[in-house]
Amino acid sequence: MLPFLRKVFGGPPRPLPVDDAFARLNELAPLRSTELEGHDERSFVCREAILNRAERIAGYEFLLHQSVQDRLSGKDPALRRAYDDALIRNLATVQVDALLGFRLAFVGISSQSFDNPQLSRLPCENTLLMIDARDEGVVDFAGLRLRVESARQRGFRIGYHQPAGEPDKAIIALCDVVRISTPGFSGLEIAEWVRQVRRLDTPGPLLLIAADIESSDDLHVCFQAGFDYFHGPFVSCRDNWHPPRGTIDRSHIMRVLSQLRHGDENGVLAESLRQDAVITYKLLRYINSPANGLSKEITTIDQALFLLGRERFYRWLSLLLFDIQNAGYIERLLTEQALVRASFMERMGLRLQQKNLLPDQLFLTGLFSLLDKLLNRQMPEILSSVAMPPAVCDALMDGSGPLAPLLNLSIACESGQPEDVAHWAKACRVDVDSVNQESMAALLWAAEISRLSD
Repeated sequence: MLPFLRKVFGGPPRPLPVDDAFARLNELAPLRSTELEGHDERSFVCREAILNRAERIAGYEFLLHQSVQDRLSGKDPALRRAYDDALIRNLATVQVDALLGFRLAFVGISSQSFDNPQLSRLPCENTLLMIDARDEGVVDFAGLRLRVESARQRGFRIGYHQPAGEPDKAIIALCDVVRISTPGFSGLEIAEWVRQVRRLDTPGPLLLIAADIESSDDLHVCFQAGFDYFHGPFVSCRDNWHPPRGTIDRSHIMRVLSQLRHGDENGVLAESLRQDAVITYKLLRYINSPANGLSKEITTIDQALFLLGRERFYRWLSLLLFDIQNAGYIERLLTEQALVRASFMERMGLRLQQKNLLPDQLFLTGLFSLLDKLLNRQMPEILSSVAMPPAVCDALMDGSGPLAPLLNLSIACESGQPEDVAHWAKACRVDVDSVNQESMAALLWAAEISRLSD
């Protein structure tokens, strides 16, 4: 297991004023949870992963609610600016700059909001401001050009949500990134669209995003057409799945996990570990890593187990289940998603400080919640192999017990549906700021783990 990050987010920000435009926006399409008192001006931030051609997560699209954006199409520009302001303020508040690191943030706002002073709080070198054709249709082109040039001078890169049909050459010529929704195109049409766009004169190399990809077959078509980034529900599609490719004997790991939970002595555990050279090597490499700060090298499994302690060893061994070599995008996404869930649940449990919410059990619940998909095995079969604590089994098997609400909250944060997040946040008795901050902190932790693993 790689060393845990200890970055601490600052305390909750002071409440923001709610102006008339934001009040009107909430009447039209509420952005806030009406069930959480005291946080009327705050909204849950949702995220969607975007992959690059190496099938790795290149960044995230951040949004408050896609249906809200759809309902705002063609509405009063003041309402659109209110939505943009809410999104930008939320991203600035949860310190998305710390989250990004080597990744990108795709932030969809109207060009009319490029003068929003809160944009200065976002990391311009990692942020792509994605303007939408639906918002720019009534805007004069000269004004759009000035706003784009101003944003670029401040260090932002500019993207464009291209509607279906012929490429909008005038707007694309101002941009660094173009995103196109692919379901409305055939394979030949996609390839021709890419060829047309690649021939345009742009400020620099133009990056293309294939959005709303529905299946792995569609992903292959878009990949062959030459897109740079890929986004859509294909990431959770079950077609073309294959067992993870790696050298770790996961059945052996599960046997040792089961021995741990049944209370076998360290000597028995050490003997089991000696049967697998790969696990033994990884354990000794981990215990002797600089992060552990040992003054003397550890050379035996018995010593390593004694220094780690049983709970810490269980945690390390559980993470080893996600050590996959030559992983494809499905394995990478599921692994990072599981790490995010594990860290988020542990962090929220530490905030709540309830006796029945043990941090290690919360971490394991989040971590194992996707193991059935990753290993293509049934959850009952997995849990019977590792002898999990009863509370973890209850949450994973039938969504019951004290750990289940936090698991549901972590899953809701991935759904893009703030109403679901609001429901489970209320069930867990946590507020918007706590969810946003710990969700982003967990995402940062998982991204760093993935980077170090790579």
